[in-house]
Amino acid sequence: MCFTISHEFTVTEEKIRQYALLTGDDNPIHLDQAEAERQGFQAPIAHGLLTMGLVMNMTSRFTEKGMHVSDYEIRFLKPVYKDETVEVSAEVETLESQVQLKITGGKVQGSVVLEE
Repeated sequence: MCFTISHEFTVTEEKIRQYALLTGDDNPIHLDQAEAERQGFQAPIAHGLLTMGLVMNMTSRFTEKGMHVSDYEIRFLKPVYKDETVEVSAEVETLESQVQLKITGGKVQGSVVLEE
């Protein structure tokens, strides 16, 4: 059986600050407007692994049923800026006792920012 699921999240300044505090990654491109601009970004950007973790929330409906994630891969195509909402879609294929999710798109305002 194959079907599609979707998930969306907003990367807020608070999430970026909390992630920086928890991980110790306080690179100014994530926290400071002027430094982000000096580095060629229009605004502070989300940490890649923060974005990856927020995408991972889409698996919760399966892990709650006792399943686990055995492999997870994402390619970042464009930065995700603070206050942007990411819309993620995935194809879900069930194979006997396994479920395979293939991320088919992570978009911000129609522009693809990540994919599997």
